[in-house]
Amino acid sequence: MKKIILVNNQNGTTLLEAMIAIFILTIGILAVMGMQIQAIGASGSAQNRTEANNVSLALLETLKEMDFADPARANYPLTETIASPGALLNDGNENVFTLADFPEMAFIIQAVAGAAAGTVIDRFGVTYQLSWDVQDSTLGTGETPYKCIRVYMTWNSSRGQNRLEMTTIKYNDISL
Repeated sequence: MKKIILVNNQNGTTLLEAMIAIFILTIGILAVMGMQIQAIGASGSAQNRTEANNVSLALLETLKEMDFADPARANYPLTETIASPGALLNDGNENVFTLADFPEMAFIIQAVAGAAAGTVIDRFGVTYQLSWDVQDSTLGTGETPYKCIRVYMTWNSSRGQNRLEMTTIKYNDISL
């Protein structure tokens, strides 16, 4: 009777398979880490945009409450105008925001000492450039029945420069 001899010549195969599996797993984990880093960056950017919306909306609502028909405010706004129109969204005729003009906004933003006019910082430490304007608007009849109020904001983030503009209308000094 013949004996059958099995030759088991697979020395090291299991080790090679394990190394390949670890390599593939490592690539997968690195891809997930990369996605997580992107998600964290996007989350920070979304938080900055949300806070910019909050600050802009607070200023817009404050401006809507003002009585621009009051003769004492005939020459309002009283703040200076931006010197470099390229820095903001409008044509450079907007008014620089100051906390002295809007002390009621001190609960959400602070002025930056020594910074350019209109520079404010929010409660998360993000620095914004904030301005606004109010324009008389006509219906083509020469009358000015409503005011167009705009707020402009720019800020820098890790994803580049961001810009925001909010607009509302007041009809005969009644908020719409």
